[in-house]
Amino acid sequence: MAVLLWLFVRELDWHQLGVALRDARWWPLLPAVAIAFGMLWCAAFGLRIMLAPRHVVSTPRLFRYTIVAYAASVIAPARAGELVRLWLLKQREGVPIADAAAAVVAQKVVDGLTMILFVAPTPLLVPDLPTWVGRAIAIVAAVTLVLFVALYLAVGRQTGEPSATWLGRFIAGMHVLRSPRRLWLAAGAQLLAWAIDLVMVACVLHAVGIELPVSAGLLILFTLNLTIIVPTPANLGSLEVGVFAATRILGVDDERALAFALLYHA
Repeated sequence: MAVLLWLFVRELDWHQLGVALRDARWWPLLPAVAIAFGMLWCAAFGLRIMLAPRHVVSTPRLFRYTIVAYAASVIAPARAGELVRLWLLKQREGVPIADAAAAVVAQKVVDGLTMILFVAPTPLLVPDLPTWVGRAIAIVAAVTLVLFVALYLAVGRQTGEPSATWLGRFIAGMHVLRSPRRLWLAAGAQLLAWAIDLVMVACVLHAVGIELPVSAGLLILFTLNLTIIVPTPANLGSLEVGVFAATRILGVDDERALAFALLYHA
């Protein structure tokens, strides 16, 4: 990621970057900050659905734990803040680590599926896209779908008495994948989170004077979420690389693109 970031910024006009940040409108950033917490609330609500009915934890408490997890991941590598959330669930709510980890993984799978559904229209809405964009969406969709099917089948085999092994309890903890009603609720929460994220992208683009259609925001969302799979601390570098991958296609100058990336990241 460091090498890719260097390739993007090596010819950057740093003075123009400073001008883009200095001249950024502040008022669109306020709703962007506010609704960022709406995304975290959706994530907390989705996790509540994943944990129920075996473990009942309120959405406000899960909201607090989610904020703590994100904050810890800012200073810890490999998104280690997730471990803090698991620890909090065990210490404060009595949720076994295996069950909590299973719920988090199941939520990530649903998140991946809903993200693909959300950005799938991008090749149709953005003209003259490189072929790699459509291929990347198809590959991510295939990998996520295979993972979902594999977990669905694995959970189906965990019947009868609870397993004595940690792995067995972990797989059984993804019981939400076998519950259509709860699965739809969780998917709805994640789709709402993606919609909120798209509004955030639009607000920050407007703040730095980049006027693009909503479909362009979908492309930015896809590429940056593709690159932040690489678990750098606080997504430093990987998020910016993902933004550059989209804005170069969309014809946005690199200085404004980096100004957008830095403000969106912040």
